[in-house]
Amino acid sequence: MKLILIRHAEAIERGADIIDACRYLTPAGREFFRKTARTMRDHGVIPDLILTSPLLRAVQTADILAESLAYNGELMAVDALEPGCDLAKIKPLLDQYPHVNELVIVGHEPDLGSLVSAFLGLPQGFTFKKGSAVRLNVKPADLRGNAVFKWLASGRKLITSREEACR
Repeated sequence: MKLILIRHAEAIERGADIIDACRYLTPAGREFFRKTARTMRDHGVIPDLILTSPLLRAVQTADILAESLAYNGELMAVDALEPGCDLAKIKPLLDQYPHVNELVIVGHEPDLGSLVSAFLGLPQGFTFKKGSAVRLNVKPADLRGNAVFKWLASGRKLITSREEACR
């Protein structure tokens, strides 16, 4: 399975006047992620399914991606992708879609970084920049340490070296 993990784009700061689930993307976050989405489009991303955290900033990021890719499929908000998502939550989610060849998941840090670390077997961890995407090839039956890194898209930059992406 081609799995693309995306960290939501830059959102407004946390504050007492707005609850976390309602934080929305900043104009700079939207602009940066549009560049990432175009980079993904230019490199042949054609997802069968886009799953997103139900938090507003993730949904907005997924929506920008869907628009940029002219995606006509279902955009699904999934509670399992809320902050706190881990390997125990992602495994059953992937198992629900065995027919999907290319799956996009939009979520949050530090969760996505921990998932990439587990999938690739990275002892030093992995940190996502806001509005970036990582494409891996995974076998849902055996997720821990067996994924293959394909690329990291961040704005107009595409990194194909695992070593460079993991710095």
